[in-house]
Amino acid sequence: MLNSVNKKKMYLFIGIFLLILVMFGNKGMYNVIKQRIELTRLNKEFIEIENENRDLRKQLYGLENNPANIEREARNRLGLIQPGEIKYKFIEKE
Repeated sequence: MLNSVNKKKMYLFIGIFLLILVMFGNKGMYNVIKQRIELTRLNKEFIEIENENRDLRKQLYGLENNPANIEREARNRLGLIQPGEIKYKFIEKE
């Protein structure tokens, strides 16, 4: 039979062995930490995309429900003018 000192040494050896197995077996702990870092990065990216999506939905709502917004965008982006208006184009000297 094992005496109490040998039992303690055996339990200590088994504990250290299991700890090493968990930490380094098949890159266990390394992969867990790496995946948590990746999860944090993806969560931040998700929040940024959600914010951009919210802003685009607001812009879409404004365009769908306010004709003045559509006119402003048509004038700014496409350079459109209404009948009877004169468009002036200024050219800067070099």
